[in-house]
Amino acid sequence: ADKQLFQPLGIDTWGWDSGPHELTNTGWGLHLRPIDMALFGYVFLNQGRWEGEQVVPAGWVQTSTAVHIDAGSQNDYGYQWWRFAEGSSVANALATNDLFFAWGYGGQFIFVIPHLDMVVVSTADNFDNGTRAFNFLRDYILASVQ
Repeated sequence: ADKQLFQPLGIDTWGWDSGPHELTNTGWGLHLRPIDMALFGYVFLNQGRWEGEQVVPAGWVQTSTAVHIDAGSQNDYGYQWWRFAEGSSVANALATNDLFFAWGYGGQFIFVIPHLDMVVVSTADNFDNGTRAFNFLRDYILASVQ
């Protein structure tokens, strides 16, 4: 990840938890600063491109952010990216339900909203209410830009 992704993006402050046998645990445990989380979202917003270079294959952006699992009435899941299910309160607040998001431990989120050309990052101690960031996004951020 460092050579192929973080270095080309200029991300030099990061950490990733180790899993069994000292292998990097790519399912979770990535530690980034909020500005770097936003940059990561921006790359996905722009189909994997950064400063004229393709740093993430566009096909992977499409595949990973597509719905592969119906995760319930509010959310659907791709490959490490979530989407709001049709009919959910956030999806209903969108003119176009193209929003996808990374959902990290304790309330860390990267929301990517292509039709608004927008990335929103939330870092919070949000262990007790996983939907607080969703409500804030819907009630304040989306309400102010649509």
